[in-house]
Amino acid sequence: MFLNVNPTLFNIFCGCLTVCLIKYLFNFINRLRKLPSGPWGLPILGYLPLTKKDAYIQMTELAKKYGSVFSFKCGQFDVVVINEVKAIEEAFKNDHLLARPNTTFIPGFERASSLLEMSGELWKQHRRVALTILRNVGLGKSTLETKIKEEIGHFIDVLKSTHGKEVDFKEVIGLSVANNVSILLFGHRFEYSDPMGIEMCCNEKQVSDNVQYFSKMFMPSISFFVSLATQFSSVLRKMTNSQKEIEKKITAEVRKHKAKKATHEIEDYIDGYLQEMDKQKDSGTTGMDTATHVLSFMMLNLITYPEYQQKIRNEIRQTIGLYRQPDYADRVSMHFTMAFIYESLRISTILPLNVHRRASQDTKIMNFFIPKDTIVIFNFWAVHRDPNLWNDPHLFKPERFLSEDKQKVIKSPNLIPFSGGKRICPGATLALTELFLYLVSMLQNFQVSASEGEEISHEVKYAFLRNVEKLAKLNFHILTEN
Repeated sequence: MFLNVNPTLFNIFCGCLTVCLIKYLFNFINRLRKLPSGPWGLPILGYLPLTKKDAYIQMTELAKKYGSVFSFKCGQFDVVVINEVKAIEEAFKNDHLLARPNTTFIPGFERASSLLEMSGELWKQHRRVALTILRNVGLGKSTLETKIKEEIGHFIDVLKSTHGKEVDFKEVIGLSVANNVSILLFGHRFEYSDPMGIEMCCNEKQVSDNVQYFSKMFMPSISFFVSLATQFSSVLRKMTNSQKEIEKKITAEVRKHKAKKATHEIEDYIDGYLQEMDKQKDSGTTGMDTATHVLSFMMLNLITYPEYQQKIRNEIRQTIGLYRQPDYADRVSMHFTMAFIYESLRISTILPLNVHRRASQDTKIMNFFIPKDTIVIFNFWAVHRDPNLWNDPHLFKPERFLSEDKQKVIKSPNLIPFSGGKRICPGATLALTELFLYLVSMLQNFQVSASEGEEISHEVKYAFLRNVEKLAKLNFHILTEN
């Protein structure tokens, strides 16, 4: 049975619908016309289903076809990918490209935004507070370096205790580097056998290994269904549970710090944070540590090219000898060692695509129009592998960071492992300190090699960060004076 509809009202409704549709199509086509060119995708979903697992490689290949700055539709968002260093440098200086997306990386997991995810004035306030607290607890100062050196002492003792037996380097270095973060945040380290320390590392690994760069966050309109799917997807369930477990443990640490707050003594980040909360309402910060991944790549390169071990060890003998523990200040005299570190950062490019940025308003980069709310991606991988910037970019060559006479290390402006501008990683100094001190401490004490019969593989795995797929089991042979 058909409903009786007033013809006049029906015609008005159809007219309004037609006008709205025409307006939508006009705005859509006008916006599309202004955006940089790029690949077409599917209706509604755009290019999202066509993105590959190794998205950074795919973005680099697309740049060869569509240009160094291109765009595509990804779910409900326009995405602009910047693959050229000059354009990225310009984008770093653009305050309209400092915002983050309003959606979460982990569908179905709702929580307060971290400093990494904040935008606008709220982010500016929290960043100022975070940097002040980090300086107060020793970031960039000798006090924190001393604590890192103490942790490295424990790490070296563990390696010495193996007496040349096989070592799972990624596991041991992961626990040690995590302790540096723990010291900074909580004011204490965990013994390597401590169940809580081990569990926190496992939880963090579970999250970082399963967060996909192009994920359901690009389809916020189906977030409800994604939330339901989360309950049944084993990967998503493990990821959200791991994130919740991390936050439970941090909450427990905060409770301990609140209990001693009356002393007003600031020993770590949480102490400073709680004190700041007395002045203004605040919320927590989180971050991902990349030092462990870089050290795994560094170790892979050391066992692949043992001649570099000897070069670094020669600098160690000439600069600090085999007995004095290294200081970060020693890097000034250790040119090849720093060149090795810079090349390791370039060749590994742990974060090949930046944490998503959002245009807070219409803007331009290199005369390319970027509309408001567009997701902007910097392809650091493309920059670090650009043959116009690097000779033989796919080869591991620390010498590229040395002057012609090999007497000076030169850090190229084209090396951008920690992002840049106002959104540069606040832990960049800490990471460089760790990389130098761990590398020098290991080669000061050991000759490192793959265990007999172990295959040296350069395969990587990628979710949000790049990491060595399977690092060979290692032997650490204690050095003698000779």
